[in-house]
Amino acid sequence: MKDRILIAATVALAAASPIFVATACAADPSADTQPGFVPGTGQINPGNAAQPWSNAPPLPQDQQPAQEEARAALMSPDNGAPSAGQSAGQGPAQGAAQGPAQGGVQATPPAPNGGDQSGSGASSAAPSAAPPGPIGATIQTMPAKFSHRNDVLDHMPVMAWPLPLNAQQRQEIYQAVMADKSPPAANTTKLKPANALTFEQRRDMRPLPESLAAIDGLQGLKYVKGKDKVLLVRPSTGIVVDEVAI
Repeated sequence: MKDRILIAATVALAAASPIFVATACAADPSADTQPGFVPGTGQINPGNAAQPWSNAPPLPQDQQPAQEEARAALMSPDNGAPSAGQSAGQGPAQGAAQGPAQGGVQATPPAPNGGDQSGSGASSAAPSAAPPGPIGATIQTMPAKFSHRNDVLDHMPVMAWPLPLNAQQRQEIYQAVMADKSPPAANTTKLKPANALTFEQRRDMRPLPESLAAIDGLQGLKYVKGKDKVLLVRPSTGIVVDEVAI
């Protein structure tokens, strides 16, 4: 009999415990409770304005890097070699000033014997084996403060990244499209990569000439002809993926 009474008392005490715990919590609110919390109404979010991820001001679209600057950065030589770390006395500013070692965009160095390497469409400088920066970082994963290449690309929307087309390929595209005697499409002046064509502008999409079929990256694309530029468009979405101008 005593055992039954003890068990019953234990069960009753266990059932009452949540009440005491809840009362204690209500009397002593947690230190991280949001300001403005109103228990009576169930309000758990006082409606404070969302805080920005960064204090840096947004970059207006008209201040983005030029398309050809971004293309040069994207096509910088990359041998995939990981960094062995910064050398003594080298700060981030010095690392960012490095050239092809970490994908920096620089002018092509003079060729041996005074030759000219201009007009190749991409830098022919050989990247060094170990770019300076955090240990293990490669050209593509190098923080922007150490890499001019990545700093340029970080200021471009991913959808606006250009196709890896060299100078000769861009010239071929431009000349082949402009050889078409059809008039330029209307209202293309402000269109740029990552923009979407309007319904009316989609009517001006044309298949690329057969002479360009061998250029990698153009498969499945169409073009819209502007007055002084060619807009490469993905027809399924109507999104401009690149701009070619001479």
